[in-house]
Amino acid sequence: MVADGGAPDRVEILERWSRGLQMVHVAHNIASERFDHWNRVSGITTAMLSAVVGTTLFASLSTSGLTGVRVVAGAASLLAAALSAGQLVWNYPELASRHRAAAVRYATLRRQVELRLANRDQMTDADVDVTSSEWEQIEQSAPQLPIGVRRRARRELAGVPPRA
Repeated sequence: MVADGGAPDRVEILERWSRGLQMVHVAHNIASERFDHWNRVSGITTAMLSAVVGTTLFASLSTSGLTGVRVVAGAASLLAAALSAGQLVWNYPELASRHRAAAVRYATLRRQVELRLANRDQMTDADVDVTSSEWEQIEQSAPQLPIGVRRRARRELAGVPPRA
């Protein structure tokens, strides 16, 4: 419904915001899962490379003529060191945790909006103002969402099957 003068009314505003809250809630859940995944992948890869390097170096010490093995071991050693440093810089566990916390806060606000909409006869301008303030607070503390995560959340909400 549109109020006098063509401006959207409180119910219309909260319905639109509810859809937006659903999108960012889903997007932060996706981001949390994605960073958890990359934390596991980088950790496992680093551990495997370190094991290969250790084994290869041990084998190359016992066989002096295998230059190729030493080159591969050296490259794997550098890659393992780079991945270890990357894990510190990327800080996937903290990113996953921050996105998870944002998803919970958005879900809570979304449920509050749904309750306000269920009691639309008693809704006031204060309900819209409180919702706006709470959303702003969440946005200020929430980590930024990657563009691809936002796109995926929109596709999921639209019922589009995930890409292979």
